[in-house]
Amino acid sequence: MSYTEERTRAGEYLRLALGLITKYNLSVDPVNYTVWYEYVSGKNAKLKKALDLSIQQEKSINNELVEALYQKYVADGDRLVVSKLLTKISLMLKEIAGHVTETEGDLAGHGQSLGELAARVADVNDFNEMKDIVDQMLIETKELLNSGKRLQSRMKISSEDLKQLQQELEKSQQEAQTDVLTSLINRRGLEKRLELERIRARQNNSSFSIIMVDIDHFKTVNDTHGHLVGDSLLKSIAQLLKTHLRKNDIAARYGGEEFLILLTETGIDGAMAVGEKIRKALSAKEWKVKDTGKSMGKITVSMGVALYRLNEPEKDLIKRVDDALYLAKKKGRNQICSQDDL
Repeated sequence: MSYTEERTRAGEYLRLALGLITKYNLSVDPVNYTVWYEYVSGKNAKLKKALDLSIQQEKSINNELVEALYQKYVADGDRLVVSKLLTKISLMLKEIAGHVTETEGDLAGHGQSLGELAARVADVNDFNEMKDIVDQMLIETKELLNSGKRLQSRMKISSEDLKQLQQELEKSQQEAQTDVLTSLINRRGLEKRLELERIRARQNNSSFSIIMVDIDHFKTVNDTHGHLVGDSLLKSIAQLLKTHLRKNDIAARYGGEEFLILLTETGIDGAMAVGEKIRKALSAKEWKVKDTGKSMGKITVSMGVALYRLNEPEKDLIKRVDDALYLAKKKGRNQICSQDDL
């Protein structure tokens, strides 16, 4: 796995992860380290929820359980969703191909194309490859309908099923890129949006800015009020971020108590202004525990701002904004620093 935390935070996550590995008498290996690192850092909401449930139910936390969680929530991310959709695709291809073999004339070419698509199903690894197959299936289906009237009644069902499958595919892809807790896009979705913005920047010779947002003393909130209150705070802040952004801007859950904002066609000064509005709105809000009405005290955030430099790798941009965020924290928190302050 690839992590980009500044050294102090990464060291704290490492200490906590190793502590849990020791607590449950687990092997100190890459799988256990990765699972517990993602657990304590809050990077993987589904993994954290599954582990919390196992702990609450007092299940035996052993190497086998951790390995299973690793395969399900880390290594195989959304492979279960892909597998289910591929099963549907395979069945549809067989049904359509069966209709074609019962006909005569110039439909053999379409049958061959469908056979080739069926062969490709076995090698699909991600949503994009699967979407390509579904798109080709739709094309072949339409051409078959135009080629033979005898097929139309039998192909109608297959065509409708394909459209439904496309909708399921789009929904599953969206879910795989959405943070379960905050409903913002997650890190995976953010990486795809950043790549699109980098391409757009090259094409238009323009640029964009990003803001890294970190909740100050979030661990204290969890320790004082509990993780459910902490989760509620994350959701509230996520909604507040969205209210201060334009339609084409993006707010993402980057990991743990960190958010990342992508501001399209925005320079450093504009990004600093947006960040300052968000910072003031958060620090001025009176935060209370919903169930008890107890005050949570002042909730503040620290922010780093960076401008994309044409053709630079994504990791360089993220490193620069993370350094700016670290500087804001070092200078006392509840403030914004840009790459110009480094």
